[in-house]
Amino acid sequence: MNRFFTLPLRPAGTATSLKLLRGGLILLYAILAIVTTFALIIMSLHDYQATIKEAERSSLSLARSLDEHATRSFVSVEQSMQNIVENLNQFGGVDMANEQQTHQVLQDKVKLAPQVRAIITIDSKGLIQSHGLEYPTRRVNLADRSYFLYHSQFQDNRPLIGPPIQSRTDGKWLIPVTQRIKKNNGTFGGVILAGVEPQYFIQFYQSLKLAPGSHVYLLRSDGIVLLNYPFDESQIGRNLRDIDPLLFEQRRLQGSSTYPSTYNNTQLLTAFHSSQSILPLIILISTDRDALLHRFTNDLITRALAGLSFMLIISCLLYLLLKQIQRIESIEKRLHLTQFTVDEAPDIILWASISGQICYANRATSTGTGYTPDELLKLRFFDIFPQIDLIQWQEFWATLSVEKRLLYTTHQINLPYSQIPVEITFSHITFAEAAYLCATVRNISEQQNSERELRRHHDHLQDLVLERTAEIRSVLDASPLAIMLSVKGMIRLVNPAFEALFGYSTAEITDMPTDILHASAQHFTAHNKPIREAIKSKGTFRGEMELYRRDASCFWAMVYAKEMVAGDIGKGLICVIEDVSAPRVAAQALRQSERLKRTIIEGTADGFILIDSKSRIVDINQAFCQQLGMSRNTLIGQQPGQLWPEHANAIFPDNLSSHQNDSNHVEEVSIPSADGKNLPFLVNSACIYDEHQHLEYAFAFLTNISKLKEVESNLLEAKEAAEAANMAKSVFLANMSHELRTPMHAILSFSEIGQSKVGSTDSTNLIRYFERIHSSGNRLLILLNDLLDMSRLEANKMRYSKMNHDLKTTAKHASNELLTLLTSKHIQLNLDASAPPLMLFFDKARITQVIINLFSNAIKFSPDEAKIDIHFIEDARLSDGRAAMGLSVRDYGPGIPEGELDLIFDKFIQSSRLNSHASGTGLGLAISRQIMTDHGGEISARNAGEGGAIISILLPLEPADKP
Repeated sequence: MNRFFTLPLRPAGTATSLKLLRGGLILLYAILAIVTTFALIIMSLHDYQATIKEAERSSLSLARSLDEHATRSFVSVEQSMQNIVENLNQFGGVDMANEQQTHQVLQDKVKLAPQVRAIITIDSKGLIQSHGLEYPTRRVNLADRSYFLYHSQFQDNRPLIGPPIQSRTDGKWLIPVTQRIKKNNGTFGGVILAGVEPQYFIQFYQSLKLAPGSHVYLLRSDGIVLLNYPFDESQIGRNLRDIDPLLFEQRRLQGSSTYPSTYNNTQLLTAFHSSQSILPLIILISTDRDALLHRFTNDLITRALAGLSFMLIISCLLYLLLKQIQRIESIEKRLHLTQFTVDEAPDIILWASISGQICYANRATSTGTGYTPDELLKLRFFDIFPQIDLIQWQEFWATLSVEKRLLYTTHQINLPYSQIPVEITFSHITFAEAAYLCATVRNISEQQNSERELRRHHDHLQDLVLERTAEIRSVLDASPLAIMLSVKGMIRLVNPAFEALFGYSTAEITDMPTDILHASAQHFTAHNKPIREAIKSKGTFRGEMELYRRDASCFWAMVYAKEMVAGDIGKGLICVIEDVSAPRVAAQALRQSERLKRTIIEGTADGFILIDSKSRIVDINQAFCQQLGMSRNTLIGQQPGQLWPEHANAIFPDNLSSHQNDSNHVEEVSIPSADGKNLPFLVNSACIYDEHQHLEYAFAFLTNISKLKEVESNLLEAKEAAEAANMAKSVFLANMSHELRTPMHAILSFSEIGQSKVGSTDSTNLIRYFERIHSSGNRLLILLNDLLDMSRLEANKMRYSKMNHDLKTTAKHASNELLTLLTSKHIQLNLDASAPPLMLFFDKARITQVIINLFSNAIKFSPDEAKIDIHFIEDARLSDGRAAMGLSVRDYGPGIPEGELDLIFDKFIQSSRLNSHASGTGLGLAISRQIMTDHGGEISARNAGEGGAIISILLPLEPADKP
């Protein structure tokens, strides 16, 4: 590598100094990170300890304040009681005191003590004698209370704070403060009780705005919880001393202390303060450590974020410094590589000053010119390139101040003074605050020789092209098809057929743009792109397009295009153009006809099948494929006989060709679908013949008549239902006629007999006649009432008087009304006597009517000397999920046919097994179902496993219409 500058391009020791700088920066960053982390840890530990100590001091101070408040409150209660105690002792006990006077005194004391809910006096037998809130006083027995037992057994006249209890007068929690009353002889004379209101303390604690998660417990010295905040009923009366008695005593004797604890996986700081007053009280305050440390946590997060931000800034600065050092190293490496590349370049590279003095020359300069490096530095640029003078040199400098590069061709003088043609590339550069012209010199002797040879070959090729053009011209003139040569979007050559087709002469069309043959330049661009893509992929293009003649008339042409030179479309395109307007119109009409037919076939909802002369399916529409659940590809090519062997002849019968002049073949057929279902179709098939009247195709349209079949089935079912309803109506009218005629006939008969026997028979016979008349009249009245009830229910005019009644008692009363009927058939009615009362909300008269209907049906279908079981249902659910109760009636008769379990509740419907046992109108169960529906209940029937039927009714526990 040759260097001709006095200062080196790369200072010595630069790489070593950069490595030391990088190492020092990384070490400084590590020291800062360690110092910052250590400082954050020390500050956080100090703040944590200070926060915990402050929390402990605050908790103990709060506990002392709450102890003082509780002590004052209880002392105030004892002072309120003291005067009353003295008065009662003077009277000789609670039993001797006047109730009204005592009530007045107690009432005044309660008004003066806001922490007291009520003050009561209890006599020696445990009964409340006076109450500060009510007069006259209810005699509630409190003899079993622990404070009463204590005062009655021990002669302790001091006030006693008892465990929390629930008042038997109002059911609320209170803290009892009691004191013993003595008679004149010193014996037990009763108890006075002041009920301290827990809400008084809770409201006071709420006003303190305690920290979130704080809990306050007010205990007796024996560990019993008197009250807690927030109020938790499950903790009232609990003895916390039982958890760890020894530890509890240690803390109580210690007086005041704080300690950590855990409750429901929550870390707590607990303050324990034992009252130093005369009252045996303990204050326990538990605070969530997270709440206490909330401010510390926020400070810690802020401090950590500040530290992280500081380290992030330092990291960013370090990253930028390291990237800068890396960039400097990269520049140093590129500079070294660049200098080596220039020195070893094969071309001559010279640097010259504005005066033309050579300042730098690479190794190729010495080799190419024959001068030594020292000789080159003494020469001027003009010595090597004498054709360039000083004035031209100054012009180069002026030109390069505006342009970046300048090319110049001249001759170079080499030792021993030989001359060669060269091409010099000048560029302006600045180095070390000095300006230079950099000249890159290239020997162009070979290039000039190659250019001369290329010119000779060009002239020869031009002669060959002229000869080939003449030959091609002869072929083009003889072609009946229009031919055009297009080069770079310009028309270069056309034949006479082209002139005749488009109406242009050769002179007019030559050198015109190709888009003149199209409707517009955009139209040409749209067609030119697919042409180029087709030629690029396939080598040729063939396609139809719309072109325009000189007179602006359009026509459709088939265009064939191919490159003149394979792989180089820029050399030109040969296009052969054929007028296809007439065949295109015919083909378009044919396609339109086929498209219309296909649209009709595919658009119809009926199925379509087309088979050829060999009975193979050649076409089938999508509607038929969807109906059968089969794909088109599966059916095409198959024979109907293979797909539907039992039904193919119905679609395409063997004699179908005989219908040539007759109407089409029409028949119903069932074809199985892909899921195995048989679908009914109406087939309409016919044949297609060729011009020689030979069978060519057969087709069939298949109309899905599933809906028609379904409508037909529904009509048959409706007809049968109407006939059944008419039959039921006829049976009902016959039964009603019989039922009305029988009691009416008895009334008329016995009245006539009685009328004829008046005065000639004794009174016993007359009484019997009147009894028969009365019995028949009652029977007739029952029938008429059923009809009236049914009409009211249908008109929604039935009125109910619903109240709370016992369903069990109602059922017993209903059974008593049927006692005569039971006795006549010797039937035993078993009611479940062990069932508890079923209190429900219903109309007693109407539910009794329902139960009598159920009992009457059971008696009607039971054989003589049988039994009927009545079971009461205590826990059930209605169909909508509501809780309910009810009863079930089980007989041991023939049961109900399975198909009639729901029908027996319809009007005028009777069981088919009725005729062999009894008769009736068929309204009883229909009326019963409507009554149950109006009550929001349900009635249902089922057959018992061992014979007989079970009919159940259910009534909701909480009906929606209850007032």
